[in-house]
Amino acid sequence: MRDLIIFLLSLVSVAVHAQDQHTFDLIKKHVYDDELVGASPVISKTTQWRNQLSESGAWSDIDYSSKSISLWPPGEHLDRLKALIVAYVSPKSAFYQQKALYDKIVLAAQYWANHNFASSNWWHNEIASPKTIGVCLILMKFGKEKMPANVEIPLVELMKRGDPYTKTGANKSDIAMHYFYRALILEDRKLLAAAMEQLLYPIQLVDGKEGLQYDFSYLQHGPQLYIAGYGEEFLKGISKVMAYVRQTPYAVDEKRLELFEKFLTETYLPIIRSRYIDFNVHGRGISRPDILRKTEETGILQQMKLIDPAKNNTWNKALAKLDSLQAFNAEDQDVHRHYWKGDYTTHLRKQFHFNLRIASSRTNKSESGNGENVLGRNMSDGVTNIQVFGPEYYNIMPVWEWDKIPGTTTRDYQGDLELKEQWGDPASNKFAGGVSNGNTGTTAMSVDYDGISAKKAWFFFDKEIVCLGAGITSAAKEPVVTTLNQTWLNGPVRWNGKTAMEGDSLQRQIKPGEFLTHNNVLYYFPGPAKISLTTKEQYGSWYRINRSRAKDIVHGKVFKFWIDHAVAPSNANYAYIVVPGTKQLDQKAMQQVKIWYNTPDIQAVENKGLGIIQMICHLGGTYQIGHWSIQTDKPILLQLCGKDPDKMQLDLADPLQEAKHVNIRLVNTHLGIDQTMHISLPQSEYAGRTVSTNLVAGRK
Repeated sequence: MRDLIIFLLSLVSVAVHAQDQHTFDLIKKHVYDDELVGASPVISKTTQWRNQLSESGAWSDIDYSSKSISLWPPGEHLDRLKALIVAYVSPKSAFYQQKALYDKIVLAAQYWANHNFASSNWWHNEIASPKTIGVCLILMKFGKEKMPANVEIPLVELMKRGDPYTKTGANKSDIAMHYFYRALILEDRKLLAAAMEQLLYPIQLVDGKEGLQYDFSYLQHGPQLYIAGYGEEFLKGISKVMAYVRQTPYAVDEKRLELFEKFLTETYLPIIRSRYIDFNVHGRGISRPDILRKTEETGILQQMKLIDPAKNNTWNKALAKLDSLQAFNAEDQDVHRHYWKGDYTTHLRKQFHFNLRIASSRTNKSESGNGENVLGRNMSDGVTNIQVFGPEYYNIMPVWEWDKIPGTTTRDYQGDLELKEQWGDPASNKFAGGVSNGNTGTTAMSVDYDGISAKKAWFFFDKEIVCLGAGITSAAKEPVVTTLNQTWLNGPVRWNGKTAMEGDSLQRQIKPGEFLTHNNVLYYFPGPAKISLTTKEQYGSWYRINRSRAKDIVHGKVFKFWIDHAVAPSNANYAYIVVPGTKQLDQKAMQQVKIWYNTPDIQAVENKGLGIIQMICHLGGTYQIGHWSIQTDKPILLQLCGKDPDKMQLDLADPLQEAKHVNIRLVNTHLGIDQTMHISLPQSEYAGRTVSTNLVAGRK
């Protein structure tokens, strides 16, 4: 009996080993297949890099002594090594399995293994280099001749850097990724299980910590908005590993897949318009060339087609957008979302995108770090991204005047000032938030920065966005301005639909009812305003905003449009309406929009055509709006929708994220409504989220 048990156990052990071997072989094959996709451009450089490699295994044009924190030159050595390996193991390559190329690969790999190259930036040492080494060694498993053990072993040792257990969000998954590669190289089942646990760990909702939030925004470097950048790395890394482990015991579970896909399909993809993403969500990354054009992100969608082929229709539609195979206005959507954790609002229509980034004491303002985004002082202070065609802001950042970021109210300095705080600090204002019913909504913030105080609000109806500012006060010597837009000049600038702008600059006292159009965006002024406008050539360099980039001068003509509040304004205000996606003024639509209040205490707008009232109540009180008397006992954001008294909906959100409940009284004698409501507000991770109720009880 004992011998039989031993025999049966041995059979089980053999079966388990065979299953493990099959799993390792399958995952490595998935890595191999993925790395060979689109390899032709890399393979085309094989001859050049092979011939330029010295007998020592180095490339003479690489500065191996560099400790650079951003673009680290020694990292290019690993990139070239990987390219040579791709050419060696790809059946489509003219260099496939060539012994001469193999010898060069071993030479270059040995050179790296013999040195301990390091950057002053931990990211290169603990993420980028180990990941590239891992891919190189896995690909070599598919070569006719393998990487010699005396080279592979020290390279594997160099991969043992970084600890995923001490990191969060995208950084955790990035480090866990090279643990995953190392597990495949060593065929270590325990290491693979540990790596998978850490790789998938970030696919969960967290409350204010780094990672995926309960509102499905993404935060990194403290509570700082990073839907692109770190959020993008989260998508790239985890979609890649989920595709690698498909059809194996390590495949992702349905709950995590659902969370991952919700962030991808409802947050990330919708804010891309014709390949170009909202610059608000990229943090310090906007100081890098070409960052806003999302073409390489097609890889995420190709991975999703492997992971969840049942949704291929969704993935193919997104691929068409990123591949620019469809018109800029092909995506038919009517979506309004406010992200109460990320301090971010999106208003998406077929005709345009109008997105907004605000800040509060609960979130970090946009960061500078590693010499990047050095001028981004105002990148969280009510910044508006207006896209009709998509590339309106693509690569404009080097020539921007950085104290005139679109949407902001700022001091107009003689020259751009650098951002002194590194890695993002919380804003000083507590009042910031948005209310939304999924289609329309309003967002507001109290600005308290750089010697300026102001109450800023945005009222998102359908095609019209009403922008209000009140209580604008500053004692500084510089003039204060509110910038409507600063974008590439594209076509004529016209006043009131007729007169084209003459010259490249002007100042003008606007009369009520006047409007301006540029690049299919209309700006309407319901009241008087003093404006300035330039369409001049502007100059700069990428080095000016990112110390690791080129100093070469770049330039282009820029449409820059702002309101002048003069020096030392006291309780100044502004009002303008933006209608993107049109060149024609709809007078009837403008007449339906009524600005009831624009004061430091209350800002309120009604769209009579849509039957929507939106209010920003900085103080509790009773406010009269037409036939409505609206009373609140606390600061609140409010939206009242509907023309039929039997179908009206009230939407509320707490901009301070502190109150447990609010008392609201709505009276409209013409409609026979007198309703008092004691409404509980969302708490904990949902504090600041919109709560909605129907007006039914209490009607007379």
